[in-house]
Amino acid sequence: MIGSTVLGLDVGGSSVKYRLASAGQADGMPDAIAEGVAPALADDLPATLAELARTVSAGHRLAAVAVAIPGLVDEATGTVIRSSNVPALDGSALGPELSTLLGVPVRILNDGRAAAVAEARWGAGAGQSDVFTLALGTGIAGSHLVDGVIADGAHGSAGELGHIVVEPGGRLCSCGQRGCLETLLGAPALRRAWNAAGGEGSARELLAAYDEGDDRAVPIVRTAAQHLADAVLTLLALVDPGVVVVGGGLASAPHRLVELAAGYVAEQATFHRVPPIVPAELGRWAGAVGTAAEARALAARVIAA
Repeated sequence: MIGSTVLGLDVGGSSVKYRLASAGQADGMPDAIAEGVAPALADDLPATLAELARTVSAGHRLAAVAVAIPGLVDEATGTVIRSSNVPALDGSALGPELSTLLGVPVRILNDGRAAAVAEARWGAGAGQSDVFTLALGTGIAGSHLVDGVIADGAHGSAGELGHIVVEPGGRLCSCGQRGCLETLLGAPALRRAWNAAGGEGSARELLAAYDEGDDRAVPIVRTAAQHLADAVLTLLALVDPGVVVVGGGLASAPHRLVELAAGYVAEQATFHRVPPIVPAELGRWAGAVGTAAEARALAARVIAA
């Protein structure tokens, strides 16, 4: 049996990204012993995640696990309050159930928070004292870190920027409201717009077509960038961050959405103090890195107790 390890699981709407790292590593970014992407989840989510954890950590002694969930989480109890993009998790005591199945301590946290911690410490926000990180993917989440501490609100649910209504009476959102930012800028929304225009494939194919100058893709991407700019302008008015880091699958290289949105923000800002608006550096692995770091911290607390 090889040395003690920790596991970070980043649960998305259609897959789970994982990173296995050493439990005894110093406080730097947790280096991957193993990492990858598992396919879409089955109905029995705790059992599915437990099986994934056993498979990934085979041959290693697992000390702790952290799981990032898209939605509202009660971190104190390990309960998922609401997950619009993974509704099977709603109301589940995922933390205690997974801990019982694996026999190790488990921490549950919001996915935007996990990614934000990683980007602020080791990614595009490194060295900055005030960082707001936005994650664009199936959903849209954000976290505000000030001096390394997340300002997550009185109930731990701050940062759900994707569920700000920007088109009253618009498309029904998974959260139950109509016209949320997520219904216009999330990956499923962009895929629908692209397919309706005659394009094939996902939002990634849309962005690739934009780079090629496809006349069908250009207006869709520019509109999406304007929606992102509107969200950032709202963020600047409410939070006034020192830097805005935009990550997630939709913001990956070559960063067209981020570049366009930053330009729109610069053009449309009035009283706002516009900070640097930069693409994330850790890419789609930010959530897995953040959860691995949280699992490492959890293991250290258990040892110290």
